[in-house]
Amino acid sequence: MTTQASHGSTCADIRATAWTGRAAGGWCPSPAGGCDVAEDPGLDGRSARPLWLSSQDGLLQVRAAYAPDAAAHRFDLWRIPGRKRLALDGSDLSLTADLSARRMRLSLSGTVADGAAYVSAVPLTPRLRGQLDAFHAQAQALEGHAPRVDPARAVTRAALLHLRALQALDAAQAGASHRDIAQALFGLEAVVLRWHEDGELRAQVRHLLRRAQGYVTGGYLALAGVPHTTADHPGDERVR
Repeated sequence: MTTQASHGSTCADIRATAWTGRAAGGWCPSPAGGCDVAEDPGLDGRSARPLWLSSQDGLLQVRAAYAPDAAAHRFDLWRIPGRKRLALDGSDLSLTADLSARRMRLSLSGTVADGAAYVSAVPLTPRLRGQLDAFHAQAQALEGHAPRVDPARAVTRAALLHLRALQALDAAQAGASHRDIAQALFGLEAVVLRWHEDGELRAQVRHLLRRAQGYVTGGYLALAGVPHTTADHPGDERVR
């Protein structure tokens, strides 16, 4: 479970109430589903906000610093733009900030306090050169400067397949027939003109349902950026 910070809370207050949900009996224990922070599976999909905590090797590290100089950078959680969530990540805190369609994650040391001086450190990895722009945007966000939101990108074929597969799965689980699913996804006119017992439109619906079943049996991990730890089951369709 993540903690959604509210005004008036201190970092210490938030740290005391945040928890990971990894205890026995949690809703979504890692590694069973790859979900590091528990979320109630009974929530509506529009309300649920599952969170996967990737390796800290790719995160900007925010650490407390001794700085007698009054001009030093001071940590202020509420200065960071976007909707913020905190989760325990070992002895540190993982801060996630969502601004429009952009998501930023930072690693906060357990010693960072609101209003205290801080320093930012970047992980020295082979990928550092390609991460510099993102780290710079995160450092700016710590000072209250909202990152530039990229213009909307054209929908890719893969993204459209993901969307339609999930829509088809929802409809099938609600009891819709293959023809009903085709009508919802492709329109009544397409079904009237192209629906046949062995036609290509019905084949598309079957393909989408097989693809969605692949997500259910573990393919969603690839969409979340979680590496596979076990071999795929025979017959499972890989997510591309």
